[in-house]
Amino acid sequence: MTSALSLRVGDRLPDFILPGLDGKLRKFIWSFGGDPVVLLAIADLGMIDPEPFATLRAACTVASTRLVVVAPNETKAATASWKKLGAEPEDPLLLLDQKAQFLPSLLAQSGAVSFGQGMGLRQRAIVLDPNQRVAGTFDTRVFAATTEAIGGLAESVRATGGGQQLLNTPMAPVLILPRVFEPDFCTQLIRLWSKGDRQDGGVSSRYGNVNMTELKRTEDYMIVEPMMQKAVSDRLAYRVGPELTKVFAFDREFTFDAHVVLSYSAEAQHFFGAHRDNGAPTTADRAFAVSLNLNDDFEGGELVFPEYAGVRVSPPAGAAAVFSCSLLHKVGPVSRGRRYVLTTFFRQKR
Repeated sequence: MTSALSLRVGDRLPDFILPGLDGKLRKFIWSFGGDPVVLLAIADLGMIDPEPFATLRAACTVASTRLVVVAPNETKAATASWKKLGAEPEDPLLLLDQKAQFLPSLLAQSGAVSFGQGMGLRQRAIVLDPNQRVAGTFDTRVFAATTEAIGGLAESVRATGGGQQLLNTPMAPVLILPRVFEPDFCTQLIRLWSKGDRQDGGVSSRYGNVNMTELKRTEDYMIVEPMMQKAVSDRLAYRVGPELTKVFAFDREFTFDAHVVLSYSAEAQHFFGAHRDNGAPTTADRAFAVSLNLNDDFEGGELVFPEYAGVRVSPPAGAAAVFSCSLLHKVGPVSRGRRYVLTTFFRQKR
């Protein structure tokens, strides 16, 4: 955990290891058991007033959310402060960062800073979804604001969707990751497509990018604006990159292919036939594909993976479908409206 830390909504908080009051080391990820987590970073346990702390604990309990506190205090002083607050060593869990390994960055005022820099804030609450991704941060009125918001915020990111579905058919290994792009950012990309120099969609082949209308009909805009290229890459690196390591054991350095906004129109009968994304010499180093819907006011246009089953995949707006570039897949025609999608590829860095 030596790289930059980003606390934007949707970014994954890296794991860290710290001792508890008993001196035993604990991984932060062990705090996640299917529910959201509130991480309270504080410069001194003596700053905590018992009453608002008790109120926050109660709100977290009602919201089925675990509370974890990180503080720099020495063990003896921390034990005394913890008892005054009426807390047990693991209820809520207290982790001690006496060597200032992680707390300075958790309390830094900027959105992305390197570990080891000086402290900024004195306290901060970070609400994390069940997948250790940032759902919200509270830097002012920390206890009151977190207490007020935790119920609704936890419910909005709780991973309960699909609980009534029984998957008993072959299914391609596709990761559906929510909240990768914010709604406003999706709108910006659609607007960029509408103003940009759009081209009929081509297909990468051994002869370069060629027009193959029998395989693909789309209207594409390749993002060329440096600031937008960086904005897309940053979000994917912080929000999708860590998932590649966790889910697919992909821990290599990577770069990105071009970021392209595609449009599938029902009126124009756009589609993309069955294909793989790494079949040409120029695409052989593509590792994972990202298909990210920018809107949801359309019908049809689902991803299908014919090698496995006819299951149709259509993430909500802002969510990404991530899968190996070796998987055969196709995009069905849109039957109503127009589908906008951001596509790109994680490539193995050479």
